[in-house]
Amino acid sequence: MQKVLTIISMALVAPALAACSKTEALEQPAPVPATEQASAGADAVGTGDKTDEMACLTVVGRQAKSTVSVLSSQPSGASTVVMVGVGAKNVPWRCVVSKGIVSEAVAAAG
Repeated sequence: MQKVLTIISMALVAPALAACSKTEALEQPAPVPATEQASAGADAVGTGDKTDEMACLTVVGRQAKSTVSVLSSQPSGASTVVMVGVGAKNVPWRCVVSKGIVSEAVAAAG
């Protein structure tokens, strides 16, 4: 009788343990893309949302058809203003984004 209970207990516990290991694997942080690593080092202010920064990098990179990096990032009300450097000379672009949705991406005057 005791062996039967042990087998039943193991049958009930094993799936739960298997699920735990799968859950833990899913909760591991994803590797940081090289573009985000580079932009993190160049981030002058460092207070912007990384998702918003990546959205701006994507949009500005497509519009400018060049390499891009984050120069600065600053929350501004409900949005984030991200300054993006374009090309080898880091020509400044201003990007306004909220929750990953870019509302404005223009070359900054100056």
